[in-house]
Amino acid sequence: MQAVAGLFFAGIVSRLFSLPTGQEQHLHGPSRNRTCQQYRGHHGHFEIFEQDDSVYCLHQHLYQSALDTSPANVLLVYAQELLIIALSRCGSRDWPHWLTERQQCNNGSTSDRCRTKTREIKACEKQQARITETSSNRKRKSKGRKITKCRRKCCRSEKGSKQRKKKCERRQKGSTDNGKKRLSKIQSCSWGRKEVRMMTRSEWKRFVDRLNILKESIPVRGGQESFVPYDVISDLHRNNVTINTAHGGPNFLGWHRVYLLLLEAALGVSIPYWDSRLDHDMSDPTDSVVWTNDFFGPGFGVEDTGPFANWITPDNESLVRNIGNNGSLMSADMVDTLLRYTRHDQAVEPTINSIEDIHEGPHRWVDGQLSSLETAPQDPVFFLHHSFVDYIWYLLRENMRKGGDIDPAFDYPCKGPRAHERYATMFPFGSLPNLYGYSDHLESLTHYIPSPACPDCGQSPYLYCDEGIRRCKSKAARPPAHSLGSDKKVKTRYRIRAIGILHLGRKFGHHKADVRTRGDTLTFLPLTNRGLFL
Repeated sequence: MQAVAGLFFAGIVSRLFSLPTGQEQHLHGPSRNRTCQQYRGHHGHFEIFEQDDSVYCLHQHLYQSALDTSPANVLLVYAQELLIIALSRCGSRDWPHWLTERQQCNNGSTSDRCRTKTREIKACEKQQARITETSSNRKRKSKGRKITKCRRKCCRSEKGSKQRKKKCERRQKGSTDNGKKRLSKIQSCSWGRKEVRMMTRSEWKRFVDRLNILKESIPVRGGQESFVPYDVISDLHRNNVTINTAHGGPNFLGWHRVYLLLLEAALGVSIPYWDSRLDHDMSDPTDSVVWTNDFFGPGFGVEDTGPFANWITPDNESLVRNIGNNGSLMSADMVDTLLRYTRHDQAVEPTINSIEDIHEGPHRWVDGQLSSLETAPQDPVFFLHHSFVDYIWYLLRENMRKGGDIDPAFDYPCKGPRAHERYATMFPFGSLPNLYGYSDHLESLTHYIPSPACPDCGQSPYLYCDEGIRRCKSKAARPPAHSLGSDKKVKTRYRIRAIGILHLGRKFGHHKADVRTRGDTLTFLPLTNRGLFL
């Protein structure tokens, strides 16, 4: 772990203070006959421009550069270079202070901030050592009492609380000039994320076209080797250490926020969000327009049509789905409950009705690769779902600021496994501490276009306002794209049976299932061992 962190930190230093050099590269493939040199920016770096070919060129260059500099850790270095691009989206170099500080504290620095960090860690260690991981409600309640005690001791000292309150008051009382500067910053460098049905067709097409570029096998070293960028990125979520770092505690929110930004850096466009509340209110959510070739592709069986047709996973299996089998989409009541929370401690694991707990319902509802921890990112719907989860967190943080006495950037709960401690390393993102996932800087890189609301539902042709509940709903698919005629059930069953053998890892858990689900979850075999891309 320390070796990985050191490698990451060294890579950042060299990347920030040196420009890449390299010979002219040519794209391979029938439609890629232009040179890549035209996609260098004014600083000499390869960048993503309006042309989709620039995406191909950037990844070919990053991987080739990683091969030249660190052949033994090529995939790790490649992923870290994408992370650097993601965190430097606004041209700012302020964020490396998180890395520098972490490195100094690990090397024995006696600065005030490092001493404070050490005191906080030691204060929590005694309490956290007595917290056992269990799913029983009785022990959950017991852990809750210990966590509260721990939080009073190590997370909310009187001095720290006053400082946070003053910071929040200054933010709320900010001058008009500061407000204009913030708005200008958002408009200039923060990327906006829309609900998928609010996108124009050209916006959606660009998004899926670039996903498909990432799914191409890109040659390097004159065609002697090749790699698939999307598979490398999806494997970031595969490693056991990564899963333990990203799930089951407070780091769930920050880790996945960084993960979304990394994919956006790879695409050069923002990731839309899938607000599954719009589908949950339908009489039959499986009839939603999102499960057509206009959006996600078929909801049943192998993805043989639509934007992700014929995708083959790194496990050499077809991408498959079985929507509506189990679990639950996110409902308006679920989200409203989350947004009534006033502290992160109430919203993150280990607790009941946490954001992480509720987010698992759609994973199981879609089934297929999306239902397994190790394989979920192999389905691009993963990122659209997590974009919506991040949107909910975005709204929760805004509510916390409106309260005036809580700064969400430092309201990091002291609970959960050791991998989720506030200063633990956010594996595999190098030296970034978990606390950085809660930072204002990370949040400032993205803003959300509000979810469609009545009466006009964002003027989307795929939504309508249900006056009875005063909420927007998704329109049903137009026949014959999805309804499959009068024998829909028969044809759906046929598509499911045609899937064949499926290998999956650990399943997401969810304590509630929609009563409308069918209970015909896909059978599967354990994942076979293979060399991970990362």
